[in-house]
Amino acid sequence: MEITTLVKATTAVILPGMTADSGTGQAPFPAKYLLLLVLVVLAPVIFTWLTSTPGKSDADFDQSINAGKTYYEAGEAQKAVEAFTRALKSKPTEIDLLLNLANAHRLANHPAEVIKYAQEALAVDINLAAAHFLIGCAYLRLDQPTEGTKALQQAYDIDNTVGAVGYLLGKAQLAAGNAEEAVALLEEVVAFEEDHLGAAYSLSRALVAVGRTDEAKAALELHQRRIAGKSMPTRPGAWEECLYTEVLIPFKLEQPDTEGIAVTFVDDTARAFAGNAAQFAGPFGVIDFNHDGNNSLFVRTRTNTFRTLLNTNAVFTPVGFEFPAIEGARYSRCLVGDLNNDRFDDVLMLGDQGSHAYRFATNGLARDLSKFSKLASLKAIDGIMADIDFTGKLDLLAIQPGDAGLKVFRNLGSIYFKDISKTSGIPTQITGALKLVMDDWNNDDMLDLFIPRTGEPPMYLQKNRGAAHSPTNTLPTLPSATALATGDLNNDLRVDLVCLANGQLEITFNGLEEKQTLPLAKGSTAVHLLDYDNDGWLDLFATGDGVQGYRNRGSAGFADSTAALGLDAFNGQVSQLAAADIDRDGDSDLLLAHESGLKYLRNDGGNANRQLKIRLYGNRSNASGIGIQIETVTAGLRLKRTVHSLPIEIGVGKNKLLNSLNARWFDLSLFNLDVQVKPDETVTLTELILPTGSCPYLYAWDGEKHRFVTDLLGASPLGLPVAEGVYIDADPDEIVWIGDETNFKPIDGNYRLQLTEELREILYLDEAKLLAVDVPSGAEVHPTTKLRPSGPYPPAGLTALAKRKPLRRARRSDGLDATAALQANDSQWVSPVELRLPQLRGLAKRFSLELDFGPLDTGAPLALAMTGWLHFGGGMANIAASHHTDLPFPFPTLEAQLADGNWQKVDATVGAPVGKTKTIVVDLDGKLPNGAKQLRLSTAFEIHWNRIALFEKTALPSVTEMHPTTTDLHWHGYGAKEDLPSHLPLTPIHDQTSDTPNWRITPSGWVTRYGDVDELIAAKDNQLALIAAGDELTLDFDAAKLPSQPPGTTRHFFLFTSGWDKDADFHVAQGWTVEPLPWHGMNAQRYGRESRPRLDDAWIKKYNTRWIGLRPLNKLDKLTRSK
Repeated sequence: MEITTLVKATTAVILPGMTADSGTGQAPFPAKYLLLLVLVVLAPVIFTWLTSTPGKSDADFDQSINAGKTYYEAGEAQKAVEAFTRALKSKPTEIDLLLNLANAHRLANHPAEVIKYAQEALAVDINLAAAHFLIGCAYLRLDQPTEGTKALQQAYDIDNTVGAVGYLLGKAQLAAGNAEEAVALLEEVVAFEEDHLGAAYSLSRALVAVGRTDEAKAALELHQRRIAGKSMPTRPGAWEECLYTEVLIPFKLEQPDTEGIAVTFVDDTARAFAGNAAQFAGPFGVIDFNHDGNNSLFVRTRTNTFRTLLNTNAVFTPVGFEFPAIEGARYSRCLVGDLNNDRFDDVLMLGDQGSHAYRFATNGLARDLSKFSKLASLKAIDGIMADIDFTGKLDLLAIQPGDAGLKVFRNLGSIYFKDISKTSGIPTQITGALKLVMDDWNNDDMLDLFIPRTGEPPMYLQKNRGAAHSPTNTLPTLPSATALATGDLNNDLRVDLVCLANGQLEITFNGLEEKQTLPLAKGSTAVHLLDYDNDGWLDLFATGDGVQGYRNRGSAGFADSTAALGLDAFNGQVSQLAAADIDRDGDSDLLLAHESGLKYLRNDGGNANRQLKIRLYGNRSNASGIGIQIETVTAGLRLKRTVHSLPIEIGVGKNKLLNSLNARWFDLSLFNLDVQVKPDETVTLTELILPTGSCPYLYAWDGEKHRFVTDLLGASPLGLPVAEGVYIDADPDEIVWIGDETNFKPIDGNYRLQLTEELREILYLDEAKLLAVDVPSGAEVHPTTKLRPSGPYPPAGLTALAKRKPLRRARRSDGLDATAALQANDSQWVSPVELRLPQLRGLAKRFSLELDFGPLDTGAPLALAMTGWLHFGGGMANIAASHHTDLPFPFPTLEAQLADGNWQKVDATVGAPVGKTKTIVVDLDGKLPNGAKQLRLSTAFEIHWNRIALFEKTALPSVTEMHPTTTDLHWHGYGAKEDLPSHLPLTPIHDQTSDTPNWRITPSGWVTRYGDVDELIAAKDNQLALIAAGDELTLDFDAAKLPSQPPGTTRHFFLFTSGWDKDADFHVAQGWTVEPLPWHGMNAQRYGRESRPRLDDAWIKKYNTRWIGLRPLNKLDKLTRSK
């Protein structure tokens, strides 16, 4: 207000001087100077007034919050709405404010507005139980119980101890026609909420609906006793009231200090380049090739070459070879990142006459791979590196000169690229493209694409799961921009957008309608975001005619800091700006490509605040972590940064300790707690190789605990690709060995199995039954099921083996003697010689085992029994592997050595263990050539072998089959894993669970309600138990129903299952949804596109009444416990 008055008063002084001689059209000479003087003096004040948001002080904000709280608690809904709306204008994306406003609209009975504001809160944090609850309440008021059930179920999944949630979810289920589910929920509320005045009555109605009239009468009598002498609530929404309907006090995001610390950029070019700066030009790249914190440069020279400048104590010295550039070419971008995932960053140099690729090793030694890379002929004026196809490698997207559109190149590994412009799905015929920027605008963990264009608003291509980047109109209206930049400018954990257009910077805040504009004093061609004063708030820089800087003051807007930073006297054309801590003093210096050569502007003063340096090591994601989002929260500060380039330097203010630091990897989030910020120390965040998708787990009661047995149905994935558009043909029937009488024992008269879904998957279980076989001494019985290269698949069964032939000698292809290791199923294993890169997990460099069993009787019914485990790759690894056309076929093959020493392939399907430890049988009856001396087993899978034995087939003893006596589906959680060497399979611990997974997405849809599922798994009839992530199914088999055991035998147990499993991997067809449901006989290659046949699907409505949201939830508490 004071600023506005000052401006008005100044105008009043100026105008008389201007009008005194208005007839001449000129002001008197002194008036000109007065006008100039006033404008000069007031320019910073006027600029600050124009670029800040007036009337949004903390005091006003606090007053609005307090007023809203008072009105809300007094029941004055409309006034509460108005007060919280005023507060929201100050912080439009503040989660707690959005929930407060949603609650005020709930009080005012505005359900559509409740949904709107609660959904805005969920866009930032999916784990807001209050938001899910409020949406559910709103849908119930709109008489949409199915939608209400979805939302309330997610609130219930986060914390099912809140009575109002269970009560309203029960009522929603009852209204939706799911009376049995309603009974279970309302019984829980009645038991745990004795003071709830409506739960018993609603339970009585639900019991009537399921025909349990006697119990309904008892529930009604209980209701009468509970309300005796009490008044029933009459206020609208009274049943909704709980902790989720209370007013919240927002996170106190500390705003930057108005003045800030003193920072200047000192031109230290002459010292840094030893007087040779004019010899070097842009574009350049910053590269720490030794990962020692010294940021060196890869530059273009005035003699038309490229070379490395080694940084030693902030002095750059040429090292290594010079590489020729193309004569007459104009180079526009230098991109730095690890292109072959060898932990060393590489360089791409893009030019309008051709491009170059350089592979780096230690000490700055580079090798020119331009021709090998297939990029030498690429003509480009801009480009970005990103993992476009989600295979853990950095691909390339480039703009061609001459308005020729875009080019898309897939990185096939080893810095070898393939032009996929016609098949990538990305629109490439885009005219007027100027720049490329990628960031996650809609907060869905996928990078969207922004393309500023000549004379048109920027194009926005949104990346959707299961689809390519596609044009959308979901962005706010943007100007015709010549450049743009993205980043979280107001620290609300959303990406914002800065456009350079019409001589000014226009800031679009994600989720806000109001924009800010910053006038530019000089012509500019690019905009950059960096935190030069380390206060945790991204500042703005515009380059072109010099450098202009604007300090981010949070809610007070941006202040022109060009002069204060010492940049006002810096003139001349600047074509590139990069920020990096060159002198290792804890703040980001500036490197410029100037018309006179390279410039080094040393940051003096920025290290008065602290800077967090991060190095990312991707394993499934690209090794450099390009495109990864980093989040941190500590007292008064929260922020999110997308890694667009290296190095990664993040200001954190005065904070020496961060409460949490999270790298949002491709499909995994791992929080690091209490991270210390130390000067000149780099925090390394390594992407752990944790399982996210594989198979359901099987546990068996051994008399003391639930022992982990193995995993299930790994050969029956839904929509899992082996290459683009080619899917694995599912083999839905499997038999696994559980154990024998020594490690599988009855409990309470039952043999008990636990099937758990502990990964980001959905299990579609059609049948489960126990098989018991009494095996005589000297014989073995094994399943015939295994992972086969393709169908048709033989029926699942058992086979008996006897007359074991001793293994005399085994030798691995590298000469390792493996004889002792392969004799028995024990602690000794034989592993591959060398594994592939982590992005190609599940694969190994081809290795073999030569097996000498002595003279082979080729006329005998021989069979190999091989025990081992296979490391599953998953969709991402499969697609990545399909891009490497030089990789060998991974499935095991078997050869026999002839008398002359030559090897002949054996015509037998060897197959592979389906996941974790299993024994597979290879039938050699009639398959071996006469005179075969020994066998050779070869594979390019990552298979670890425990025992390989040769037997003869024999008659199978009698097999007893049993279906479960009782079943129970319930919540279990996600098991901890045993700390084992890498050659052993990942082993979960049944009784050590967490309720929160590490991944961020899971298949969403209606799944089987908790309780018994006897009917669903009693037969192969396409009636499926849909078991979601975190669920457990208990199977009890009556031990008394087994026949008596013959003497001299050992009783072995097996589990037959029929079903499918679907992972939420990005590449899995329909991996983000529970549907479409599978059926026996379906075409695996058309999953998601094939119409479901006419089946008896009445079970779907009866059982599938539990909703699972797309994002896994952080569960706070639970009432249901596993057996």
